[in-house]
Amino acid sequence: MTAATLPLDTIADPAPRRPRRWLRGLGWTVAVIVALVAALWFLFTSAAPAVPPMPAPTAEQAGAGRDAVMQLRGEGEAPRAHGIRLGADQLQGMAALASHGFRPARFAVTLRDQAVAVTVSRALPLGRWFNADLVTGGRQTGFPHARLRIGSVTFSPFWTRKLIETARRFALWRGIEVGPLDTLVRGIAVGGGEVAAVVDLPRPPGPIDGAVATRLYCALAAAQRRTPSDDFATHVRRVFSAPKGAETDVVRNRAAFVALAIFLVDDRVAELADAATAGIAACHIAPPTVMIHGRADLPKHWSLSAAIAAASGTQFAQAIGEWKELADSLSPQSSFAIGDPSGFSFVDVSADRAGFRAAGRADEPGEATRLAATTPDQLLPPVLLKQPEGMKKADFVRDYGSITDPRYTAMVAKIDAILNTDTID
Repeated sequence: MTAATLPLDTIADPAPRRPRRWLRGLGWTVAVIVALVAALWFLFTSAAPAVPPMPAPTAEQAGAGRDAVMQLRGEGEAPRAHGIRLGADQLQGMAALASHGFRPARFAVTLRDQAVAVTVSRALPLGRWFNADLVTGGRQTGFPHARLRIGSVTFSPFWTRKLIETARRFALWRGIEVGPLDTLVRGIAVGGGEVAAVVDLPRPPGPIDGAVATRLYCALAAAQRRTPSDDFATHVRRVFSAPKGAETDVVRNRAAFVALAIFLVDDRVAELADAATAGIAACHIAPPTVMIHGRADLPKHWSLSAAIAAASGTQFAQAIGEWKELADSLSPQSSFAIGDPSGFSFVDVSADRAGFRAAGRADEPGEATRLAATTPDQLLPPVLLKQPEGMKKADFVRDYGSITDPRYTAMVAKIDAILNTDTID
């Protein structure tokens, strides 16, 4: 028996199914969120940078910026309220150093009649830019009223202070002691081509383990008391062969570079290590005069650059070394130099680069073992002492232009090539 079949035109189509309401609602929610994010992206970012490309700092900018930083820092180990007075050259110098040290971010500090403006630009994905502009001025008591602009959005002084206060509370949450805003800046006056203020700025804790740095510093001091030595390589071997505690190799290596710089350069290097300043007092010893290849200045360059690189990264250590040499091309009075001759020196640059390259390997296996057996020639190949030095500003500009000039970068590449082949790499 054959089953009966129905004509195709008698089969009705099933009723169309409606999309579920929750799915349609989810689609609208996602669309609204995407639209909101896009709107905020375009509101708070810009199509072009507010700060143009910044050239490398000149010798004058390095010197002026150094003076501004020293004023902001204040005197003594403990910060306290003190007056500062910064002119246009110092403000621009400070911006030039910041742009070079924290590149690719760009900074500008400008005086506008009775106001001062701090502007920051940084490239973002999709061809957009982050631009922020903070403006204040006049004569004010306490933390100044300021107006912040980010992208196309301008915040009133009320909301600007709220945002800055939020940043302060975040720093406190991260363990950084930051006082109330009206304590940080107790007064400001802008006019006559300068900014005058009374500030009490905190010194943030160092990124290096202070207990480990203190232990290694004390080991260096004890070894020097037992067996005095003026050989730089001996002290490098001592600090990297000192007994290890429970810390990781990376923590120990970074602390060792800082301990070496405290020991050889200046107690103030202890600010790179959290809580180390008080710890080293118990075993303190005056920095000894040590030599490498007959030079007493080069161990300071090597160890200080290594300490800064261990704490802040090689880019910042390189920048500080270059700023110091630029400042020296103007005057022997450089806060980055302790006991070395004036003038721009590629020998000093060589020692700087050797130091921060060594610190850049702090997280490599066997780094402490290599340095515990190092020699003077491995720390700084003697051929590098033949590089030009003692150049005044005019000589440096004539022969090498600036620290971004191809002639200068070629010299640095030559130094790095020697370090690549002749050191403990």
